[in-house]
Amino acid sequence: MDQKHLSSTGRVAATTGGVLLAFNALIPVHAQSSVSLYGIVDGGVISARSGAPGGKTQTAVVSGLNSASRWGLRGTEDLGDGFSAFFVLEAGFDLDSGSSKAYAGNPSTATPTAPNGSSSTGFNRRAVVGINSRWGSLSLGRDYTPTFHALNSSDVFVLGLFGNLQAATNLTGTSERWARASNAAFYVSPDLSGLKIRAMYSLGSEGGTGSGNLPRDANRMIAVGAEYKVGNLQVLSSYQELTYPLVAGSPLAFTGGTARRKDATLGARYRIGTVELGAGYFNVGSPVNGSDAWLGATWDIGFGALRAQVQRLSQDNPAGGRDRRGYVLGLGYVYTLSKRSSVYATYGHVSNNDKASFTLYSNDVAVTAGAMGARPSAIGLGMRHAF
Repeated sequence: MDQKHLSSTGRVAATTGGVLLAFNALIPVHAQSSVSLYGIVDGGVISARSGAPGGKTQTAVVSGLNSASRWGLRGTEDLGDGFSAFFVLEAGFDLDSGSSKAYAGNPSTATPTAPNGSSSTGFNRRAVVGINSRWGSLSLGRDYTPTFHALNSSDVFVLGLFGNLQAATNLTGTSERWARASNAAFYVSPDLSGLKIRAMYSLGSEGGTGSGNLPRDANRMIAVGAEYKVGNLQVLSSYQELTYPLVAGSPLAFTGGTARRKDATLGARYRIGTVELGAGYFNVGSPVNGSDAWLGATWDIGFGALRAQVQRLSQDNPAGGRDRRGYVLGLGYVYTLSKRSSVYATYGHVSNNDKASFTLYSNDVAVTAGAMGARPSAIGLGMRHAF
């Protein structure tokens, strides 16, 4: 027997045998949503030396020489009228052991000795949900900062292989809040005749107040960036301010006070036929001022690309006297096997003065200096596959 029921819209829908026959007119119709699995698997073998007197060569199977090994889920849904919803969840892992990547990305768990928070595993690389529109995109969660985008696009190594611009981590002490930020809102403008603007604001530790606790504004961060592309030239810049908590005493304890660090980046890329040049300058503010200046080139040769880059690291010496100085050399060759697969070779070397012990970085591998003034170096071979 047919029955009639009043829908939530005030319209009548008919049911037969207890099954609701819903009319399309009651529900807006948009394109179907999509969710996809993606990732990168990157592994290699390295031979590395710490540069310490009497130090031995270490040979190891490693993960992430060119690109960090990762997997992720991303989805979009068309909301109509130029709007769409999206999300990204991305986690890193170590290919050589199969373990999830540990990270300290939750500043709300910060302690005086762990200002970036306690170590955990999860979606360490990206975890965002947002809206795209004709006015740009707005998202919330954990994502890349404007400084990351400026360095990544100024780097002929694209933050991979030995000698890339992750050498900046020597100046910041960690990749947190220069590469990624948690508890944040992110905005990316549409393309404005070659100009794209990025901005973000992180609520930091989101903590309360009280004796021995994090100050309320600890680890808050604001950042802006701009990318301008015209012809074969791309110019990139970023500026960020980070409020960090002050600690003192023995054992260390939060004092309740904060200080502010100001960082700035200016970089450029320019292509001339099969050669692309990259150069730039990254300045890190207090408590220990430092800078990274670089010049690099990529030469496309058939299905391969030869890359080279030099950097000059400089940092104030808290003990006084001469500044810490280091020169980073990186060489690499990447050969494309297919749209998704490539093989590569990489070499890197850091020349530290007697006051410095800067580390040599590939994308996800670090070779530390064995002593003050040591010269760490490494050579590696690997393969990268994207899916």
